[in-house]
Amino acid sequence: MSTLVSARAQRLLKLRFDGRVAIAVAVTAAIAVATEALWISAWRGSASADYVLMAVLVTLGATACHFPVELTSRFKTNASTAVHFAILLLFPAPQAVGLVGLSVLLGNGTLALRRNPSGQRRRGVYDGIFNASHMTISIGVGAAALYAMRGETMTAQPLMDIWAIPVAAAAMYIADTGAVALMVGLYTRRNPLFIWSSTQRLNVASEAALYLIGFVTAILANAEPWVPVVMVVPASVVYLSTKRAVQLNQQTIEAVEAMADMVDMRDRYTARHSERVAVNAATIATALGMGQESIATVRLAARVHDLGKIALPDAVLLKEGKLTPQEYAVMKEHSRRGFEILAKFPQYRKGREIVLAHHERIDGKGYPRGLRGNRIPLGAQIVAVADALDAMTSDRPYRAAMPLHQAMTELRLGRGTQWSPAVIDAVDRLLGSEKQELSLGGALTGLQIA
Repeated sequence: MSTLVSARAQRLLKLRFDGRVAIAVAVTAAIAVATEALWISAWRGSASADYVLMAVLVTLGATACHFPVELTSRFKTNASTAVHFAILLLFPAPQAVGLVGLSVLLGNGTLALRRNPSGQRRRGVYDGIFNASHMTISIGVGAAALYAMRGETMTAQPLMDIWAIPVAAAAMYIADTGAVALMVGLYTRRNPLFIWSSTQRLNVASEAALYLIGFVTAILANAEPWVPVVMVVPASVVYLSTKRAVQLNQQTIEAVEAMADMVDMRDRYTARHSERVAVNAATIATALGMGQESIATVRLAARVHDLGKIALPDAVLLKEGKLTPQEYAVMKEHSRRGFEILAKFPQYRKGREIVLAHHERIDGKGYPRGLRGNRIPLGAQIVAVADALDAMTSDRPYRAAMPLHQAMTELRLGRGTQWSPAVIDAVDRLLGSEKQELSLGGALTGLQIA
């Protein structure tokens, strides 16, 4: 009976959530229509009759939609930016807004006819309408910035265009990426600012290159109508470079995590330890009210917190009895070694400090630097507790796994000396009133203690 209630509740939640997305898409579409209507009514300049160039650019933009680069599971980009910016610079504002909207709608519509290997359509109805609508708005915003500085004329004004072109590009870029981040944030219930910043770190250079390609295309297309076709070559280079950068970023993280897993697999008692610590650390960070970017950093660092142990000899790492002082000194080197390894990877620029400090103690008796109190990064304080909790609730060669209540007693005894009071209190709240779940000793365990 409880399963039926739970499933029904999930369906109702999904319906409410889908309703919010549908409303957001409808509002975006209404703003897009209003944007085009405003430009049509306000435009006092001439119109273009170059229908061949229009058709070529609309087709190129639609084709680019079929070659996306996945920055996140819900945030994708493609090389159509160059085409859209060229359209903005080549045609009067009302025509540019309409042509870009038509191009995106055509691209998403044809993409919806294709299916991925699992049989799912590559583009949903909401996605297609939203993409066409937000790009229509983005071009409208870019046009407003452009013609605020150059007037309602397509005649080049070099001194004015020095500022009008980059301002228009910036306005279009912010409106475009910002709208997508807002929608992804609504869809995933995450902070749009975090989504925007995390995706644009990989995308901003390629977007700048695409705007430059669009600008050059617009200059040359007036003299040579075949130029837009040739622009496919540099745009493809940017597309492939972006795709490679995204793949390399993900592959680097996967490779580093694979090394961390090798440490865990050297000892059957620590199998999947780092995975559990990462999940628990993110849960605790969320309970402490950390921002989503900080939570992601904590999770990333926790996932590889024991990476430095890869350099330790088996005689120390796998010893079943108590370590000698000399062996313990070798063991304590693992946090510094992990920091040194991660220093080679820009993906861990923030997280490596957490790895270095995850064995520091609040009373200053930890290692490797003897940091005290708030001088220990909050992320490291969280990982220290998540690490200890998983270690105590897992079997070890020299003892059986502790029951959860006993492990929590140990953590409370070390509150304010070994571990952060705020972090211990957060775990207590999770265990008590919030009744969330943590992955303990290899099994997902409800956080309920007497």
